Amino acid sequence: MSVPRTHDLLVRKPDSVEVWLILPLAIAAVSLTIGLAMFLSGTQSPGDVVQPVIVVLGGALAAMLLTFPLTQITEALSAALIRGIRGGTKPSEMIRAMSKVCDVSRRDGLLGVGEIRSNCEAVEDVCQLISDAAREPAIRFNLERQLASERAFHQMVSDVFVFTAMYALLIGALASLIRFGSLDEGMSGAQVALPFVIGGSLAILLGILLGRLRAAHLRELLAMEIAYSGATLLLDDNNVQRLRGRLALLVPPGLRS
Repeated sequence: MSVPRTHDLLVRKPDSVEVWLILPLAIAAVSLTIGLAMFLSGTQSPGDVVQPVIVVLGGALAAMLLTFPLTQITEALSAALIRGIRGGTKPSEMIRAMSKVCDVSRRDGLLGVGEIRSNCEAVEDVCQLISDAAREPAIRFNLERQLASERAFHQMVSDVFVFTAMYALLIGALASLIRFGSLDEGMSGAQVALPFVIGGSLAILLGILLGRLRAAHLRELLAMEIAYSGATLLLDDNNVQRLRGRLALLVPPGLRS
């Protein structure tokens, strides 16, 4: 019996990241925040930006650490790299994976499908369901369970970045207000507004990240729908071409790349 290897299923789902990958992104985010703040406020000297950046970023980081447990922050940072930068599972990859599962079912039978191993939890789960010849209600139940888990994970990750953006804006506004209250003759209006501009710049970057996470989340939900619908279709008809065509109909035009 020939069992496909993990990489043969063509579903790329990295589940961990290295610290050395997160550090350059953090440095790049700080640099972009400084550059964007200098441009929006009209500040010429980078030295004038350093102190407000430390106040806003340090305050937002401290508030985030006080609000969320460290494990949730770690998961959010991992998701930011895996999903926000690399993107989620492509529907086309899941369709190819289910086509290969269908090939195995034709060659080795349903018991052969149960031997398939993948780095994608949804693929392994549907393979076990197919091997057990599960009925549609059981497949639908497992799909709803996976969808609920994915939605909870996305909400947990989004909360971290939404609150961080909010903290950056509030701390920046408070710092600008304090500067305005103790306004010196040598301090310009741009310097007074600089902390708030830095907080807004960081919020813009986090908003971009949240948008990418949202798009990746939708792809993950669709990939799960494809996997479990593929299991139902395969148990009725294990013709590869018909399976691929019917699964392709589940993908909306904007997600077919």
